Amino acid sequence: MSHDEPRRRFGDLPAEEMDPAQRAVNDRLVAYLYPDRAGDGSVIGGPMAALLRSPGLAEGVGRLVPLMFEGLSIPRTAVELAVLLTARHWNCHFEFHTHRRYAARFGLDPEVVEAIAHGVRPELGGELADTHDFVGELLRDGDVDDATFAAVADRWGRQGAVELITAVGFYTSLALVLNVDRYPAPALPALTSLMRK
Repeated sequence: MSHDEPRRRFGDLPAEEMDPAQRAVNDRLVAYLYPDRAGDGSVIGGPMAALLRSPGLAEGVGRLVPLMFEGLSIPRTAVELAVLLTARHWNCHFEFHTHRRYAARFGLDPEVVEAIAHGVRPELGGELADTHDFVGELLRDGDVDDATFAAVADRWGRQGAVELITAVGFYTSLALVLNVDRYPAPALPALTSLMRK
């Protein structure tokens, strides 16, 4: 760690220091997220580095990870857009850079990702514009107006609307854990403008 980097508050939990409950959650998430590292003693890192300090909480959060990755009814591209907007809102560098890779994998235009990184509203249409408006209002106001809600509910039903809200809440909680832990990652650019509807 350089002298300029803030000291981690929770730090890493080495595998040899984990109790059986912590190790079970760690190993399950490593196998899910990094199958090539399954069984090799790898430590999951990221927000779980802190969450594993509370094994029951880590267990519950860990069970949501596969659901957020592949169990939602809304398109994965829209989910990744929501995650990036959430990470940018909270200035969570690790979450943003991790999901930048997932966004590319699931077809989100790199120019859209760069615009979000700089706090500029990207050019979007269709479901991604609806997602951006919904998530932006939700993060800004803690609510969405009727027209914004209707755009998402008409597109994906009330199931999709509640999934989008929950995705923002889930990734907000991870962003806050990462920020409080001061988890290292490349810095996001300074905001150049506010994202507006």
